[in-house]
Amino acid sequence: MNRSFSKSARDATRRGPRAAPGRLAAIADAAARVFTRQGFRLSPVADVAREAGVAAGTVYLYATDKAALLDLAIRAAAGLRLPQDGDGPVQPDLAATLAEALGPRLALPRIEAAAAGDGGEAVTPRALLADLYDLMTREARLILLLDRLGAEVPEIRDAYTAGLRDRALADFTAAVARLAGTGVVRPDLDPSMMARAVLEMMAWMAMRRPGDAAPPAGDETLARETTLRLAEAALGAPQPATSLAAAGPAARIQNVRAGR
Repeated sequence: MNRSFSKSARDATRRGPRAAPGRLAAIADAAARVFTRQGFRLSPVADVAREAGVAAGTVYLYATDKAALLDLAIRAAAGLRLPQDGDGPVQPDLAATLAEALGPRLALPRIEAAAAGDGGEAVTPRALLADLYDLMTREARLILLLDRLGAEVPEIRDAYTAGLRDRALADFTAAVARLAGTGVVRPDLDPSMMARAVLEMMAWMAMRRPGDAAPPAGDETLARETTLRLAEAALGAPQPATSLAAAGPAARIQNVRAGR
């Protein structure tokens, strides 16, 4: 009996802790937060474990190495399906994960059409700006993670930074230039400067404002409308007659929802 008990104890020690339901998702979410905050090189596995509330050794039940944690972080930030708990440690396949994460979810078809001189009545400053703002709001976790890691991880740099992100900026710049050429937005400023300045302001409001230590007061509806009106004004596009600042908070929200 003693020999049998000792063998069982040795086997249990060799096996170590077992995967627990839900823990893979917690580790993936923790990896996304840590890599976004610290970058890839300066984020040891122990930091991800601490963020997830588990022992460092436990992480390796779910991810073979830090590259696998990066794979999981991107999947978590993009809202992609994670492997099932108990399937064994994740083997990284960064190229496939990036291809899935950067698919139609980050497309801007109206801006692409406007850049090509197509799109008809859909090509208005308001419509293009709204597409940008809504995408950045919806995909903030993924964009912030990829922006942070683009300079460190060659696969992310090639697929996202020098690929999708730079193409989106080029398309938006081309769309602004076409609108300036037809007099819809101001023609007296450089289109590339206008496009980048407007995009950076919108990016802060859409993605960084919610995590700021002291964000401006107001709900998301008011933040969106304020940002879009500021961006339209910067481009020199026609402005609505109703002033949001002149009305009380309830009236401002009502005006926004009514499209005034």
